[in-house]
Amino acid sequence: MICESLLKGVKALYIEDEETIRNLMKEILTGTFQRFDTASNLNEAKKLLEEHRYDLVISDIELGEKRDGLDFVQKLKEKYEQIIVIMLTAYSEKERLLKAIEAGVNKYLIKPVDPEELKKNICELLEKKYSKKVYDLGQGFRYIASEAKIVHKNNVSKLTKKEKKLLDLLLDHAGQIVPTQTIEEAIWEDEECSNNALRTLVKRVRQKTYKELIKNYSGLGYSLLLDKT
Repeated sequence: MICESLLKGVKALYIEDEETIRNLMKEILTGTFQRFDTASNLNEAKKLLEEHRYDLVISDIELGEKRDGLDFVQKLKEKYEQIIVIMLTAYSEKERLLKAIEAGVNKYLIKPVDPEELKKNICELLEKKYSKKVYDLGQGFRYIASEAKIVHKNNVSKLTKKEKKLLDLLLDHAGQIVPTQTIEEAIWEDEECSNNALRTLVKRVRQKTYKELIKNYSGLGYSLLLDKT
C-alpha cells in the first residue's frame, strides 16, 4: 500500500502535555513512522526540532503555556515551509479554527482522536503532498522522488544526488534503453567521468533497490525494468 510506504519514510514529532495520552500515542504509533518522537511542551519540541529534520508535527492547540500552539505553528511554518502540521483541539469554534488555518495548519482534528483516524488523515496529507511523486518500483519498493528516498517494508534508504539523477532519468524512459553517453552527460555534466563511475553508480542504486531493476545492455546503455509481479 502506497500510504504505508509513505509513513515509513516520515519523521514525526508529537507534542502533547498530558502524559497518559502522550505515552498511549507513542505506544501505538512507534513503528508506523521512520521516526516518532514525543514532547510534553514547546521547549522540548524546539530542542528536538533543532536536532532532527521532521516531516510532520502533530500538536495540541493548547499546551498549558502562555503562548499557545498557533503561535508556535506560525513560526514553525516560517522556518520549515514544507513541514506538515496537524493540530489537535478540544474546541470547534469556527473563529479559532480559521485562525489555525491562517497560521499554516494543514489539518485540525477534534479531540479525542482515534489513532487510526489520525493515520488516515496523515496519509491523505502525504498523498496530496507527494501526488505523482511516488513511484512503485516493483518487489515492494517505493521511490519518493521529492525526498530522494527508497522505501521497502521497514527500511528507508536515502539516495545521493547522482543516484537520484540516474533513477529519475531511467524512470523518465522506463522500458527503453538510455545510451551510456546520455546518462554520463546528464549526471556528470562537465565533470570527468571514469570508465567505472557509471557502473559503480548503477551498482549502488541496485543495492538500495533490487538487482533486476536496472538492466545493462553491453555497448548500448541501461534500461529500467519495473517488476510489477
